[in-house]
Amino acid sequence: MPVLRRYATVLILMMTCMLMFGGCAADDGTDELTISAEADKESEQEAEVTPEPTQEPEETEEIEETDEDDYTDGLGDTFIGDTEESEVIENKDVDLIFFMGQSNMSGAAGDASLAPHVSEDAGMEFRAVSDPTKLYPLTEPFGINENNPTGLTEYPGAKKGSLVSAFVNEYHELTGRRVVAVSVSMGATDMETWMTPGVIADVGGRYDSAVSFLNNNGYTIGHIYAVWLHGESDAIKGTDPEVYRTDLDNIMRPLFIKGLQKVFIIAPGRTIDYKDIFLDIINMQKKICAESGYYAMATTVLTKVSTEYMTDMYHYNQHVLNMVGIEAAKAAAYYTEHREEKIVYDYREGKDIVPDGVDPDSQEKEDHIHLSEININEVY
Repeated sequence: MPVLRRYATVLILMMTCMLMFGGCAADDGTDELTISAEADKESEQEAEVTPEPTQEPEETEEIEETDEDDYTDGLGDTFIGDTEESEVIENKDVDLIFFMGQSNMSGAAGDASLAPHVSEDAGMEFRAVSDPTKLYPLTEPFGINENNPTGLTEYPGAKKGSLVSAFVNEYHELTGRRVVAVSVSMGATDMETWMTPGVIADVGGRYDSAVSFLNNNGYTIGHIYAVWLHGESDAIKGTDPEVYRTDLDNIMRPLFIKGLQKVFIIAPGRTIDYKDIFLDIINMQKKICAESGYYAMATTVLTKVSTEYMTDMYHYNQHVLNMVGIEAAKAAAYYTEHREEKIVYDYREGKDIVPDGVDPDSQEKEDHIHLSEININEVY
């Protein structure tokens, strides 16, 4: 029995050994561990290589954030609306021109469909009253939105089409410069109306708003002018010409102090019934231009226009307004180009108006418009 037990014990030990050895040989846990270990090693190697691509998105994000910040900070106040709107306005070297006066400046008898198209390269409108946040394409009726209840306010439909579009096109054609035009007009306004506190404040406010907008949005203002077509109401009212002169100075002086360089005066014409009714005011306007370097005669062509081109007692049709705009622009453009006032023909008197200090023979004379020989309705 002891011997059998000893053999049994030995047999059990041998079988146990075999089972253990065989199990170790059959188990591929070692291979899996090796693969797993190699995988971990590859993962570690990848982890060592990965930091570079992993950091790239972070660098890209930093660059994008920097670009965006630079874009915003770089534009600053020069940014207008979205990118697309900003890109439309490329030429930021402009001349600022205020179109001032009463009904014939407003275009009370004009026709927007007969006014010329104005490209955005030639000029834009700044709406100082209705939306002083951007520039608008210059379209007719010019200034139709610019009503200030406490200042210059037209009745609905009073502006139908003005001389401004023709002026801007001609000025741009002659100078290559871009115009920013501002409406400062209201029909049936004598000097007493213009001298009221509300209108004085409105005129100054429109000037300040336009200059501030352009300066704050990256524009360079080359010249600041006003074009003045006014005097009919004062002539009919019988305003003393000296009072008219004083009031005109009082309107313009604050603007001159702020930087206005020149006022170009368009002489009024006549009424259907009375050829000479505006004569005293016209003569005073010519005197102002002769005696003050701040004023220059733009054109007198209205003094010779036939009444057949008037739509009512006081107002001229769009063809006449186009002609007047072109003629006035020639005077303003000449001054811009030569820093000298243009010799303007006095259609009423039949002679040249030679500005003080200008050699009468220094400028090439233009052919005068022979109104009796042309059909304004076809030409302008």
